[in-house]
Amino acid sequence: MAGTTYSREFTVKKTALIGALTATGLALTALAATPAAAAAADPILAGQRQVVIKPIPSFESIVGIDSKGRLNLTDGEPAYGLFVLSPVGQKFQIKTAKPGDGKKAACIGIRSNGSNPLTAVAATCDSRRAGQLFTLVKQAKKDNGRATYGIHNAGAFLQYFPRTGLIAEELGDSNLATTFSFVDNGPAPKLPK
Repeated sequence: MAGTTYSREFTVKKTALIGALTATGLALTALAATPAAAAAADPILAGQRQVVIKPIPSFESIVGIDSKGRLNLTDGEPAYGLFVLSPVGQKFQIKTAKPGDGKKAACIGIRSNGSNPLTAVAATCDSRRAGQLFTLVKQAKKDNGRATYGIHNAGAFLQYFPRTGLIAEELGDSNLATTFSFVDNGPAPKLPK
């Protein structure tokens, strides 16, 4: 009988322990989804690395700032094609890895174009501007072992279409057409704030 009692006690304690570990695991998983926790585990998300932003699907294109100051896809090497993801609370600023006008980095921001689609453009960095704060939504699909992300600002996802170029739009009932991976290109430069 004593063996049976011990076995039941052990089973109850084991079940409680597994339940506690599972709950802790779920809490840790939720925590890892936040920019601060993700940044601690990933130097790219911590703003410590400069990256090329690669659209998925794409064969050779990368994201860069064109001559009009608009974020778009290019098959060449744009003057501004390296970026640094800078955590700001629960979101990220996407900064150029080299100075824009002057000595400071430029930040990507969403611009309203009236009845035309929203576009992403280079702007003076200001972490108080909601249009410069992006949420990264990790996707299940990988790109050569790299994580892929949907990138959105207030629900408007960066999407590429041949007719419009890179725009920001709410998905509605549509699927996410464009995701992105971040290709590490070395340590992030130290730029004035």
